[in-house]
Amino acid sequence: MRFPNLVWAISGWGPQFRFAAALRESESWLSRRLNGRADFASRDRERIARKLGYPAEWLFAIPAPPARNVSSELTNTHA
Repeated sequence: MRFPNLVWAISGWGPQFRFAAALRESESWLSRRLNGRADFASRDRERIARKLGYPAEWLFAIPAPPARNVSSELTNTHA
């Protein structure tokens, strides 16, 4: 999943086809973008953000894991 915040926000509308219809787009248009097979144009990102009531920066944030803390017990100490 490319944009988990966006998927979560859309889920408040019910099925994805309902949100796609509210945008006057097809369900496949939305699905291709949510699954990373096509990109959202910047105007589409803003339109979606307005419709959902969340900032586009948050909706389209790509998740990044935090830095790992590696314990010395987990490092390879075999010599």
